[in-house]
Amino acid sequence: MQSKVATILLAAGSVAALGERNAPTAHGVGAMGTEMGPVAFLWPADRPWSAGADNTEPCGSTQGVGNRTPFPLSAGAVSLSIAADAYDVEFTMSYAKDPKSNSDFTQQAIPSSVGKIVSGHQCYKLNAPPSTVKAGDDATIQLKYRSKFPGENNGNDQTFYACADIQYVETSLFKTAIPCFNVTSDEFAAPETTNSPAAPATNSQPAAGLTTGAIAGIAVGTIVGSLAVVGVVAFLVFRKRRAGAARNAETVLPVAKNNMETASVSSTLCR
Repeated sequence: MQSKVATILLAAGSVAALGERNAPTAHGVGAMGTEMGPVAFLWPADRPWSAGADNTEPCGSTQGVGNRTPFPLSAGAVSLSIAADAYDVEFTMSYAKDPKSNSDFTQQAIPSSVGKIVSGHQCYKLNAPPSTVKAGDDATIQLKYRSKFPGENNGNDQTFYACADIQYVETSLFKTAIPCFNVTSDEFAAPETTNSPAAPATNSQPAAGLTTGAIAGIAVGTIVGSLAVVGVVAFLVFRKRRAGAARNAETVLPVAKNNMETASVSSTLCR
């Protein structure tokens, strides 16, 4: 059951799986082109990104199947971190143990492709798997999309791929709060710095304990307290898997500046 938070302000720099950092063909600057392509899975965990392979089907990585993320048989969702606008976004499923080509991905994971996504974060509910799929079965989610990089491919679109490997579990046993929230860079609003005296304390307090080294910007408005805590904790849990995020805060900073990544978000925690 979804818990809809009235107001929760969360924003972060683009997040992606650790990949090959010094590849000579790396795209772009900052996190995009050093740790991720234009779009990456925030959840479930995707395969390590590779600049030399991100245009190669079916998974845009030099790595094969790795650790599989537990995934519910129903009410599943994927969350994306988006560093640049992308088009014709498709999610497809493979139930092969080790899919090797696009032909292994046979089921649409969402009803239709997404025409365009813009920089920020987006979450998508997935279709339920076929009735023949049971708890303990393996699957791979393929992300396929088009995007551009200035100065590359004569300014034309390129096709990119990413994959997340999962293992289904009974929905009743799935206790993870999926970091499912939608925010675009156009909604980001950088905080203003002033020399004004601090305002008197009120009953509405901002959340504490999150550093800019971990998250590009975060603010919490007036919300139901318990839901706010769940939202922040869920976000940090899935940020934590990106082990280099804090260490690379300065690297991500140029991207954050371009996108003004401190945002007001209408957030949904998927269970």
